[in-house]
Amino acid sequence: MKRILKLERHLPAFAEGELVRAVVSMEGRSVNMLKRFGFVDPFDVGQSVLPSVHLGPAARRNAYGYAIVHRDQPMEEVIRQHSWKRMEWRGRDKVEVENVIDHKYRRYPRTYVAGEGVEFTIMVGHDGTKVIASPSYHPVEAAESLLMAANLLVEGFGAVEFLREDLMPQLNVPIKRLNWDIFPQGRVPWSQVREIIDRVTERAPASVKPVIRSRVKAIERYVPDFVAIGRAGFDGYWVFGFTKQGLYVLESRMLDNATYVLDADWEAVSRLTKAEIINSDLSVARLIHDGSWPIKLEEVLRCVLP
Repeated sequence: MKRILKLERHLPAFAEGELVRAVVSMEGRSVNMLKRFGFVDPFDVGQSVLPSVHLGPAARRNAYGYAIVHRDQPMEEVIRQHSWKRMEWRGRDKVEVENVIDHKYRRYPRTYVAGEGVEFTIMVGHDGTKVIASPSYHPVEAAESLLMAANLLVEGFGAVEFLREDLMPQLNVPIKRLNWDIFPQGRVPWSQVREIIDRVTERAPASVKPVIRSRVKAIERYVPDFVAIGRAGFDGYWVFGFTKQGLYVLESRMLDNATYVLDADWEAVSRLTKAEIINSDLSVARLIHDGSWPIKLEEVLRCVLP
């Protein structure tokens, strides 16, 4: 099985009103397969993760969402930033300089739809064995979410089954979310942070990497005391925190994304899905990636300066 197109063809008959989970047994699953999905050895009950975007198209759609292109509407002008190298005379010497510039181009309008953000938790099944389970969904009212959950398991493990919610026992251990690698709070080891972000941005186009680095340096100037690097389905995202002010800046290697500034403590932020981050009341600022981005960032973070 590669993909489920129609949920009703695979869904058993459930009683009206029953909630359903997409589930796969951990029996016979290799360590590499579980790690690739996003879990961490020793795979304790309670681990919860947004599936890694490297699984395939379903995982990327779940994490990043998608765009609806409106080809029936007039084209619009948009801006994408990239680096530009040129030679410049300085006295008698000719040196190479690099600038971040706005590139304007026209395209059809598009509406961005946030990803479902389906996460999976290691739980104990009704027979005492470990299973990987989605949240519970109403099979009619939340059919799209259940279908996404099913396809994520198919993409990660090649199998899925649907179980009633009451066949899964109540989780009696704390959920340990694995979406973020967190540096100790206090003095940020910037050399390590830059090294990790450079590895994350290695997959970005050459002209984009300097743009990402310039944003990180801009945020670094405000001296955050907290850093979290996204992993699994949050790969390519990082958070810079100003814990005294309760502000957290969410940045990404995806150029079409905005920078989000969240007003909360880290416990609240770390529990949010991507869709909730984008739509949450915790977001106090959304800074579009264009030429005015540094000015807007200064307006928001001015309060953290001594």
